[in-house]
Formats: sequence, C-alpha cells, structure tokens
Amino acid sequence: MKGPSLAVQNEELKAFNDLARNFAKKELLGHTEEYDYPYSREVSGVIARAVEAGLFGINMPVDWGGVGFDAIALSGTVEEIGAVDAGMAAILFTHAAALEIIAAAAENDAESCRTVYGLAALPEGVPLAFQSYASPDESDLPVVTGEGKHLLTGRLPLLALGGMARYAVAAGARENGSVFSWYLIDLKSEGVTPSAPLITLGMQACRTVDVLLNNAPALLIGAEGDGGDYFRKTQLRMSVPAAAISLGIMRGCFKEALDYAGQRWQGGRNIVDWSGVRMKLSEIAIGIDVAASCLSGACSAADTASSNGSRSALAAAIHISDLACTATSEGVQLLGGNGYMKDYGQEKRMRDARQARSLLGMSGLKKMSYIDEIIKEANL
Repeated sequence: MKGPSLAVQNEELKAFNDLARNFAKKELLGHTEEYDYPYSREVSGVIARAVEAGLFGINMPVDWGGVGFDAIALSGTVEEIGAVDAGMAAILFTHAAALEIIAAAAENDAESCRTVYGLAALPEGVPLAFQSYASPDESDLPVVTGEGKHLLTGRLPLLALGGMARYAVAAGARENGSVFSWYLIDLKSEGVTPSAPLITLGMQACRTVDVLLNNAPALLIGAEGDGGDYFRKTQLRMSVPAAAISLGIMRGCFKEALDYAGQRWQGGRNIVDWSGVRMKLSEIAIGIDVAASCLSGACSAADTASSNGSRSALAAAIHISDLACTATSEGVQLLGGNGYMKDYGQEKRMRDARQARSLLGMSGLKKMSYIDEIIKEANL
C-alpha cells in the first residue's frame, strides 16, 4: 500500500509537533522537578496521558495501531517535549528505540515479529523498557540458553522504565558467543527481579533499574545472532531524535536565561543590558542556530540509504550533544548562584544535556563507531 504523500506527512508531523508543544505546556511546565529525585510525583500519570495523546505511536506500524512513521519523524515531538523536560523526552525515546529494534528485525523477517508486535501493541505494552543509556558493547550481556524456548540469566543494568513497564527489549548472548541477539522479556514473569529506582545524572523522569534475570523466559526478536546489525541500524536511526532532544534542551536553556536576564535588576539596570550577559546569550543563540541547521541536515541525510547519509546523522547527533553541554553550562552561569538552585531549571538542563550524550551509547563509543565506518570504507 502506498504511504501518504510528503505534503500530507509533513502536515501530520506538524500536527504532532503542535500536540507535543501543547502537551508539554499543559502537563509538564511547572512540574518538571516533581518527576526528578526524590520523586514527589509519580511519572505514570503523565505517561498515561501521553499514551492517550498518541505520542507513543509515532513509529509504531499502522497495522498495529500506530502512525507508521519512521524514527526521524519523532524528532520534532521530542524536541518540543525536551525544551520543557528532557526526562519525558527520554521516556518517548526509550519506547521508540525499542520499537526500532523490532522494526530492524522485521525488515528481513516480518512474520516472526508478529507476536512481538502483538505484545508491544497491547495497552500494557506501552511503554517498552529498554537500555536506552547504553550500547550492548558496554556491559556483559545475559547468557541465553535453550532452543525454541529461550531463557536468559544475568543482569540488565540501567534498564530505563524497567520498574514500570510490562515488557522489555533486551540483548542476550550464548555463553562464549561472539554475537548477540535481541529478546522480548515479560518483566512480570518468574525469574525477573528489578532493583529500586537508580539515580542517574539527568533525565531522572525516565527512571532506570537494574534487573536480575534467572532463567527468565524470553521471545527471540528476528534472527538469532543478528543483534549487532539491528542495534547499528537503530543507533543510526535514533541519532536524529537524540540530537533533537539536545536541541530542545538548548532552546529551554536560552528561554530561561533570557527571561531571567530581562527581569533581574542590578547596578541600576536589567542585566540583559550588560555587554557580558548579551555576549553569553548570543553564544547560546548561535549554538542553537548551528544545532538546528545540523539537525535539518541530519534529517535529510538519514532519509538516504547511503552509509554517508547515516554517518552524517550520527556526526550531527554527537556535535549537537556537545553544543548542548556548552550551552547549558553558560545558562547556569547567566543565572549566577540561582543557576545551581532547583528553584530554577538550569541546573537540571545541565545534568540532562550530559545524560543525553549517553543515549544509545556514550559519546566516546559513538565516535569510535564513526571512525570505524570511515576506516572500513577506506579499506584500511
């Protein structure tokens, strides 16, 4: 079946972005600190309302009740949400990344993924838990035993949403194996023991837990041993929405800094009239424009099937995350001592920007992956 025309798709994406902006304003603005440690408010309620609004179905196939767009289409939504609370944007990102693993597997074996999609499409299947702050290369994977009926034993560290989700998409490997696979795990089944919520540097609304698995039953996603290929595809596709979260953080940082500078009176005038303050504000604004341009280019590059296009998207994501770290550090300084207070949002954005660099692998690992692709193409 032929998909919607580009014009129709763009109109639908604009509607989703407007929806996300209004959702953030209504549900998150003024409440972001309540979803951070020490967690004075449960995040489940706002997630339920986001599900009702359709924000979790953007990259779910139409056949399973979703919108049917690709991961790139998620970018505008997470940017709007991230400008208010990057933690909620990370929740959307986590679910979408899990869906992308399934989508990558379904490209070559759609029939075997029908059961997986069927469970993910259930009301209790949203959101999916996923190790969105790590790459499978960063830790020892659970050991897989059994044929037909797969059992996992080991530890899943920093499983985002693992304390509330019904299902998790997680990697596992055969003992002494050199490759890994992806599995859908029912977190309510026997042999699954989650820890108490862990405290991350930032994006704390997207709560993580460590999960211990002891012969936990799991459903294989796609072909056994092809997990590395599925992850590389997911990492490249999700690079664009990861960059969009960082851009959203930058926009929120600039808005708060500008509002504060326009209201703060010192030395007989508003500090926004001080040349030093104006210079710092201009540097953040320039960074935002550069990041927005990079993100636009990344969206176009990621639409191509070439390796250069995929690599450009990953490069843009790395660069934008670095820009966000710089911008949020300046944003804290522009508020002086207040920048470090929880009464304002800048200290949270500074933490969130650094946590965003860990999405689907630490920044250093992404850079190593980037140069590996260049060396491979050069046949060195």
